[in-house]
Amino acid sequence: MSNLEFQRLRALRFFERISDRRLESASLLWEVKNIPPKTLLWLQGEPAEEFAFVVSGLLEVHIAEAQIATIGAGEMLGEAAVFTRDQRTASISSIEETELIALSDTHLQTLKKSHPEIYDLILECSLERMARRVHEMGREIAKLASGDSSAPVRKEESAIGKFWKRLTGAGAQTPPSGVSALKKLPKLKEYNKNILNQILKSMTAHFVAKNQPVFLEGEQGDSVFVVAEGCIEVKRNVRGGKAETLASLYPGALFGTGSLLLRERRNAACVAGGGTDAWVYELNREAHNKLAGEGGRAWREALIAALAYQLRNADDRLIALKLGGTPSLSDYDAIRGDLAGYQG
Repeated sequence: MSNLEFQRLRALRFFERISDRRLESASLLWEVKNIPPKTLLWLQGEPAEEFAFVVSGLLEVHIAEAQIATIGAGEMLGEAAVFTRDQRTASISSIEETELIALSDTHLQTLKKSHPEIYDLILECSLERMARRVHEMGREIAKLASGDSSAPVRKEESAIGKFWKRLTGAGAQTPPSGVSALKKLPKLKEYNKNILNQILKSMTAHFVAKNQPVFLEGEQGDSVFVVAEGCIEVKRNVRGGKAETLASLYPGALFGTGSLLLRERRNAACVAGGGTDAWVYELNREAHNKLAGEGGRAWREALIAALAYQLRNADDRLIALKLGGTPSLSDYDAIRGDLAGYQG
């Protein structure tokens, strides 16, 4: 007779592509939990130790007393904080009697080794969900911001500039080490050079002159970039031909995840800033999809960590815009509830 955990997992559409044999053996790692009505499940600020799917019932997500979302049957919750080993960014409690099928952070690592196809499925879904949240937060920022600089444009290089490049060899230098840039990513620094080189072989190096864009907001794109040298400023267009600077990125930072994962136009411009030229490494969607095995898994974990950073940064930016200054911790909790900045 099949165990209860397998029955609950099999009933979820999320796992419909996984065979009965593989899902049943993986089910030994999961735990069914029954939550009485009006019971606190996770507390904001505590370490994340598990994520779960709702089998039946209804949960509410709340920050500083404000309900910002509900989670119903078939939905996943808490995966972002578990993948990044971060703290809970919101509290979750039951509205009615609820049944969950949960996986601990320890068993997630076991699943990665014993059932990589299931781990990869959860990882891909988490990437898309987090990218969608970053995209939505960017739109909120654009509504509230007044702008701190002119909107960036792509400038055609002058004939004199082209001649000077040919004469001096500017822009034709050897690119900096891509492995060094990858090792700065939170997740990738744990991996050896063989894994990093597997990822790097799928990437292309680009020189970006100072004040020139890697891409502009609204352009088509299907790739993500890693900063290898210099500074990249992320700018979102607002009213009156102005732009709001969302972040300044340095070697080891990732940008462009939205277009890669969501197949949408660029939702911000990325420009070589800080008064210096920059080098970036690009990985397009075709190469991303071909990255498999341990290298592909490591790369996707790095994307998760980058998206988590982007969400925290967007949260802080929204709070500051809403309050008109730098928020205190208590302001932060209250305003995040108002803005529905739940990260999971």
